[in-house]
Amino acid sequence: MSYEPGCPARSLAGHDKDRYFIILGEDGEYVFLADGTSRTVARPKRKKKKHIQAAHQPLITGGVITDDQIRCQLKKLVRR
Repeated sequence: MSYEPGCPARSLAGHDKDRYFIILGEDGEYVFLADGTSRTVARPKRKKKKHIQAAHQPLITGGVITDDQIRCQLKKLVRR
């Protein structure tokens, strides 16, 4: 499975279980996640890949990912 930046992911384990994040990047067995509020782009959450469920299609494409873009896309995702 690919963990592309901009893809949404749901946490499967930990104190943030069932919360949604956007993937910012990956490093080995870890991914870096942000939700735009408590976990910003400047302070991403590092989580093991086995503890998240990632979507295949990125919600945010293009250059730099901002906290405003993350909040907007996650609001749309949760409403579905």
